[in-house]
Amino acid sequence: MKEQVLVCPVCGGALLRTERQYTCPAGHSFDVAKEGYVNLLCTSKSADKMGDSKESAAARHAFLERGYYGCLKEALTPLLHGNVLDICCGEGYYDSVPADGALYGFDLSKTMVRLAAKRKNGGQYFVANLARMPVAESCIDTALHLFAPFHDRAFARVLAPGGRLYSVTPGAHHLWQIKETVYDRPYPNDEIVPKSPLLEMERQFRVAQEVQISAPDLQTLFAMTPYYYRTAPTLRQRLDAIEQLPVTLDFLVTVYKKR
Repeated sequence: MKEQVLVCPVCGGALLRTERQYTCPAGHSFDVAKEGYVNLLCTSKSADKMGDSKESAAARHAFLERGYYGCLKEALTPLLHGNVLDICCGEGYYDSVPADGALYGFDLSKTMVRLAAKRKNGGQYFVANLARMPVAESCIDTALHLFAPFHDRAFARVLAPGGRLYSVTPGAHHLWQIKETVYDRPYPNDEIVPKSPLLEMERQFRVAQEVQISAPDLQTLFAMTPYYYRTAPTLRQRLDAIEQLPVTLDFLVTVYKKR
């Protein structure tokens, strides 16, 4: 397991942490926020204005904390080993430090990274861009990639020999009962997963469960999906008439290794 993971987003030199800073040999330094995360996003834009809003982040965090997606977390936890990187980690709900390694996680949204760091789970969290991850080459043993853009070149660069990428996408019947409520003609999700000349698909497995979801959480869950903003408000309001709904959770986990 390679110990050096984070690199300077300015020059690519190794980043070493002191109590309140990360510094590289060239003298570039990055302050650690009071919550424990570091902003490694090299841009003139404020990280506060990128990614999820504070309101949507708080709603998503509250939903996950109620344990609805616990089955997916339980399925992923035993797979974590060595240096773990949660790509586009959100609030870090699925993260835990493996006994034989270390945990790292990043997201474009500072709001989300702040929530992840507040978990105090032993992970090192940072704000960064997926296409320009400040992560050393060939140092990650386990990469988690949940419901986020697929960037095979970036993934292959950081994966160690023998490392694995666990990519989670919605299964065909994910949230089917919500779709039946909202849409007149619902259709299943396709299960076409990305192929790459850099990554070999090793296997797939499914995590599925039916959970009872109450009224306020139904709207929050629907807002977490990509089709929320493509759905007319009048159709979204159909969920308001539902007090509780049995909802199918259907996750497809695709396991990749570097070619």
